[in-house]
Amino acid sequence: MISKAHQRIIRERRAAEDADVDLFGRWWQGIDVNIAKADVREVSYETAQAIIEKYEWLGTMPAVVRHCYGIFFDGCCAGVAVYGDEYAENLGVWDKYGFTGKIIALLRGACVHWAHPHSASKLTRESMKLLPGRYKVITATTDSTAGEVGTIYQACGFVYVATMSAGGKRASVQRKNGRAMSGRQAGRLYGTRGHDRLSALGVVADAVPRKGRYFAFQGSRPEIKRLRAAIAHLIKPYPKRAEEVSSRDTVGSPDRAGGSSPSPLQPISDSR
Repeated sequence: MISKAHQRIIRERRAAEDADVDLFGRWWQGIDVNIAKADVREVSYETAQAIIEKYEWLGTMPAVVRHCYGIFFDGCCAGVAVYGDEYAENLGVWDKYGFTGKIIALLRGACVHWAHPHSASKLTRESMKLLPGRYKVITATTDSTAGEVGTIYQACGFVYVATMSAGGKRASVQRKNGRAMSGRQAGRLYGTRGHDRLSALGVVADAVPRKGRYFAFQGSRPEIKRLRAAIAHLIKPYPKRAEEVSSRDTVGSPDRAGGSSPSPLQPISDSR
């Protein structure tokens, strides 16, 4: 397990390199980043794209985007969350759980280096509330090859079900700029996202573990109870980084099934 999420590495590098300095110098140093004053609201595709391309692990926007939200300090956007279609929904995957027509995926999310440490968790919680009312199920995945364990999702009370797909490993393809290519993008470019088929086409692809999956639910208490019960048999303990196993847990006990109640706005240093 990578000891630090790739998105945190990106933030630290950009801060060290003064990558966001412009004609106004380190303009962000004058911004009040008091988390209590932060405002979460819908943003344009272009605003979300500007941050995702610089700070997110994949560095690209999803193929299908439904809603974008940002967290603002003093009118400056410090992070974005991008929601879109859960790609397997049209295959009837979620029918048996009663999630069809109610599910949306949190597909991208990233915060800038100067954002308050609690920004990602507040952005996630508040943006979910702003989604259209029909969305009762929010799902998100984590990529262990990017050092992700789902720290933010755990802090926000999501439940963890690990891998739901049958089969072995998935293919990871790197673009020329060194960043990973999403499986969906590989499928569009090469007509397949399978490791063996990509290799047969001469594409350099690594066989890596499948992504872990998290769920959150919203609505009335009876709705949340019913939706959670549909996957109760799949819920597993939260994954932890190696160094966290022997230390005091600040999010939720790893011995409990994912979905322990976190303290509000805990300090989070990881984007995912």
